[in-house]
Amino acid sequence: MRLMSLMIAGMAKSLHEMFGEAALAVMSETGRSILEILEQEMGLKIEGKEPAAALASIGRTFTEELGFVGSFAVKQDGNRLIVTVQGCQGWDMTQAVLKTTGMETPFTCPIMNVCQAALIRMGRPARKSIVPIPAAHGSTITFTLVE
Repeated sequence: MRLMSLMIAGMAKSLHEMFGEAALAVMSETGRSILEILEQEMGLKIEGKEPAAALASIGRTFTEELGFVGSFAVKQDGNRLIVTVQGCQGWDMTQAVLKTTGMETPFTCPIMNVCQAALIRMGRPARKSIVPIPAAHGSTITFTLVE
């Protein structure tokens, strides 16, 4: 597991060195690929759901199926979907990526990138922002739907 973490951190650092802030866009494409795998291999279904319900389904997959996070909650406030994640198993690796790249945004967050990919596929593109919650090893991710 340590080797895999080092490899992912190294790839993220390379992406940042090659693309700078555009690494965020590259990771969005990675989110699309992960979404497809979750649908094919784990039976995740987002079609026909409202955006908040689709994100909740993704959260259940990351929590119950993958055990990647301890908790995942979605709240809708107008055109904003607010996702709160706690107990992330990738917390330490993400912090290492941020340290090595000098970026402030945890652009490698798979939950953020998969949720954004789902919204795009649903025809509901959104601007994303993420604020870490260090004490909970989690984040608050806000998706502002583009109307």
